[in-house]
Amino acid sequence: MAATLRRFIPDYNPEKGISVSIEPGETVARIIELLGIPKEEVKIVMVNGVHASLDHQLSGDERVAFFPPVGGG
Repeated sequence: MAATLRRFIPDYNPEKGISVSIEPGETVARIIELLGIPKEEVKIVMVNGVHASLDHQLSGDERVAFFPPVGGG
C-alpha cells in the first residue's frame, strides 16, 4: 500500500486541494493540527514549492503540501 496522508482527510479532492483559513503568523504545524494529521505522519513540508519546517510561519496565501515518510528499495 502506498504511503498517503489522504486517509486523514475524508472527501479530499487532489485536483482542488483544501483551503484553510489562518491568521498571519500561524505555523505549518498549526495547519497540520487543524487538518487532524498526526505530526509524526508528516516527513516533508513544501511551502510554495520550497522545503519548509513545521515552525515555518505563514502569511495566509501560500500553497502548502505535506508528504509522508516513504519506504522503498
